[in-house]
Amino acid sequence: MSPMMLPALDPTPLPAPAWLFQLLLTATFFVHVLFMNVAVGGSIIGAVHALLAREADAPGRALGRMALSLLSPAISFTITTGVAPLLFVQLLFAQTFYPATIVVGWVWLGLLGILIGGYYAVYLAKFEVGGARAVPGWMAATALSLAAIALIQALVNLLQLTPGRWHEVGLRLAAAVRDPTLLPRFLHFLLGALAVAGMFLAVLAAARHRRSPDPVYPWIAARGIRWALIATALQAAGGFWFLGALPTAVLRPLMRGPAEASTLALGTGLGLATLVLLFRVHDPVRQWPLVHGAAACMAATILAMIPLRDMVRSLYLAPVLRLHELPVKTQGGILALFLLLFAAGLLTVGWMMLRVYRERVPGR
Repeated sequence: MSPMMLPALDPTPLPAPAWLFQLLLTATFFVHVLFMNVAVGGSIIGAVHALLAREADAPGRALGRMALSLLSPAISFTITTGVAPLLFVQLLFAQTFYPATIVVGWVWLGLLGILIGGYYAVYLAKFEVGGARAVPGWMAATALSLAAIALIQALVNLLQLTPGRWHEVGLRLAAAVRDPTLLPRFLHFLLGALAVAGMFLAVLAAARHRRSPDPVYPWIAARGIRWALIATALQAAGGFWFLGALPTAVLRPLMRGPAEASTLALGTGLGLATLVLLFRVHDPVRQWPLVHGAAACMAATILAMIPLRDMVRSLYLAPVLRLHELPVKTQGGILALFLLLFAAGLLTVGWMMLRVYRERVPGR
């Protein structure tokens, strides 16, 4: 593949070293992916239980209502925290990201329409438009919308890594889905979202029961742990499928490189540790410290997998793009102001998260 296939590099140098923007990309994407997982996984879990519950006072309906109460703030936070990592991706990978979105054209632009429709369905469910029986349907519409957005994101991210396929996809849009890594990549994300959302529901329900005892909360917490356990186990199995589907030129250095292999081993080990902790949870309310440990271990797994994701991207793009070769002209004053505002933004998001959590857990 010739580098001439890529658009010309923007002659404007980076205002800071590429490694700093990679670090900021990792930090902001970690925050973004937590909210994204709660939104996507929570919509699916809530819709499933709401659809299966036949009676209005069934525990499944209560779980659906709890998941529904999380969706609007989770989607809002997902959008807000997604701006920063998107800007860092555009800054570092403009030569491959923009062409990938252009190749699929309306599919990428349609993402906004799908998002608006899914977000609107949340409020239709909240206000019971069409009656209480219509609520599970609106939740299912939200779940399908967010899953479709996840698939589009996975498709564009994959095209970003494979410039050699742009010409074929530009001629036949259906060729975009023929990459063998697309399905395991999408399922890996979807299962991760179910695991994180199940874990979050378990923590939230157990916390509510500790503050205001209610028989339905232990039931919800137990179902949340079950979702997290099954999804984590399936994701671990699917991870090996994903690895096996990678091109040899990417898989070989990923397994043999010291940094890459160490990061892969760390992420895999943390994932297996999370699975073991979840397996030991039989009563989330009474085993509160164990639940917290499993949640922390799951968060650490995600944090370890994000650098691994960046390593895979670098290996894909190594023939045409090397970040350390990008021109740099550090602008100290602007950089300091940016970092100050960035820290203030993170503190603001943290404060908003705390307010939302306290509103949903009585007594806090």
